[in-house]
Amino acid sequence: MSRARAAGVLAALLACLGLLALAAPGGASACVCESAPLEERLDRADAAVVGRVVREAEGELNGAPQRLLTVEVDQRVKGDVERTIVVRSPSRTDCELRLQRDTAVGLLLTRGARENEWLGSTCSVVEAGALVVVGGEPRGGGIKVAVGVVILLLVLALSFVRLRRGSRPELPGPPGA
Repeated sequence: MSRARAAGVLAALLACLGLLALAAPGGASACVCESAPLEERLDRADAAVVGRVVREAEGELNGAPQRLLTVEVDQRVKGDVERTIVVRSPSRTDCELRLQRDTAVGLLLTRGARENEWLGSTCSVVEAGALVVVGGEPRGGGIKVAVGVVILLLVLALSFVRLRRGSRPELPGPPGA
């Protein structure tokens, strides 16, 4: 067989193998997350927090490797969570929760089977600012109303005192008077 013909057969064989590799179903795939709006995802979550990872550990649950992330909660957006929580995530999968330490992140969490157990994955991660905007309650609303009422009462009391005395403020007159 000539060299040119052997090269042609080899090229055709490689092309067929390449097409077969592309057409064959693959075992590896990326973590598939739903593309719902943040509001809907927040409604379905058991808890939502903005926090920072302070510790990482490896664990196991029923023989499956787990990643345990200790998260210090900066702001609770939804749910009754402690100041520090442990988030369990599947390990050695595409959905493994990998976060940088001491960086603020938003997390949408699912309650685990045990008390104070929280589950998360790559799909749990949201931008912290967006999570606070969508689900955060305004802070200090009651205090602002109380301060406003106190100021209103002081102004009204001063007005009544001046009204009873009949005194009026001395205002400057027109120029040259």
